[in-house]
Amino acid sequence: MWRIVQLKSDAEPWWFLEGWESDITVEWTFNTKHEALEFYRDKMHENLARYDHARVKRGTQAAFWNEDEFFFCEDCDEDLQVYHGYILFSQGEPYIRDKMTEEDKQFFEAIFSQKKEA
Repeated sequence: MWRIVQLKSDAEPWWFLEGWESDITVEWTFNTKHEALEFYRDKMHENLARYDHARVKRGTQAAFWNEDEFFFCEDCDEDLQVYHGYILFSQGEPYIRDKMTEEDKQFFEAIFSQKKEA
């Protein structure tokens, strides 16, 4: 099974900080890899157009943000950046570069070749 989660948080999705699951805003599941990758590609293109900044780690863990989107943190008494994150999972584990075929690596590199940040 394949799964994509969308998160909204003050941390990029690759940190997996304690309680990160509570930041999930939407979740999609797919029976096939093809369905998951096509949906993921469409979501990434949509977000690359919507947000001023993007960063990707491990090939598929993506964060998008605009500099003017903050929320006030009571505990730390400061404004924190809001990140819109996406994680692609396969069989319950993040699908990352180390687990990909060469073809999949090229697929994801093509998506993020237009990314705005490294």
